[in-house]
Amino acid sequence: MGGAEHALFEQTHAPATRRTTVLFARVGGNEKPADRANTQAPYVEALIQAVQLSGGRVLRKQSDAVMALFATSDAGAAAAARMQGYAECRAAQSPQFSVRIGFHTGPVAQRGPDVLGDTVNLAFQLCTEAKHGQIVTSQQTVSSLSPCVQSAAKRVPASRANGAETDLCLLELAWRESANQILGAQKSAAVAGRHTALRLRYRGSVLVRRRQADVATLGRGSDCDIVVEEQTASRHHCIVSRHEGKFVLRDYSTNGSFVMINGEGEIHVHRDEAILGRNGWITLGQSGDVSEHVIEYACD
Repeated sequence: MGGAEHALFEQTHAPATRRTTVLFARVGGNEKPADRANTQAPYVEALIQAVQLSGGRVLRKQSDAVMALFATSDAGAAAAARMQGYAECRAAQSPQFSVRIGFHTGPVAQRGPDVLGDTVNLAFQLCTEAKHGQIVTSQQTVSSLSPCVQSAAKRVPASRANGAETDLCLLELAWRESANQILGAQKSAAVAGRHTALRLRYRGSVLVRRRQADVATLGRGSDCDIVVEEQTASRHHCIVSRHEGKFVLRDYSTNGSFVMINGEGEIHVHRDEAILGRNGWITLGQSGDVSEHVIEYACD
């Protein structure tokens, strides 16, 4: 394969990119490494709950850390403030428990269930730069926060990472003094972004879901709300339901679901969940670029 042809192949098969907020949070303590899995597990679960309350999704979970994704910088800041608030409340009972957090907003590449790129790497580096009890972010991320949250950011001197001076412009969110502004901005955005109706269009038929408890089932089984006769589809492939004003796809399939969010690109969801954007499409078991069974969706 020649140079130009190879470049075209690489471009065609490059993973789709989208803009997202990546957060790393690490639990610190005085326990020996062998004991951390047991002593820190409850604290990690609390961090996961903070992610979910803020509308995010946990992508990776370790015995002492989590990596999470958020649609907006405000949501990431809210999750970080909730995490630190919980850690401070627990300090009287567990003085050894503390959290350091870094988050950054930017483009990420989707490859299977994982995300890659400089945004992920920088978020991880910001976490390593943070001290216990700190929320550290970047100037780029601060510029994408709501004005009331931006006012909570203050510049801090960069430390020496791995023995070398870092040239990162670090900013700390003063979460103790500004918790109300940080959480309020995320709640206001969530209310403004609530969707009241879901429309799924497939081969000339339209399925509408309006009520809070309504669920749409998709799959190859004849008892599904939308029956997709596709070999890559499982019998009960996935469902779409409402959660905190958003419509969420939950995948239960063998091959995963592919969700296209207009303006953000396609993501692969396998035994996991994803928040639907305002409009796009869903395919079962294979990418929408090759599937003939495309389900269009719109969240009104």
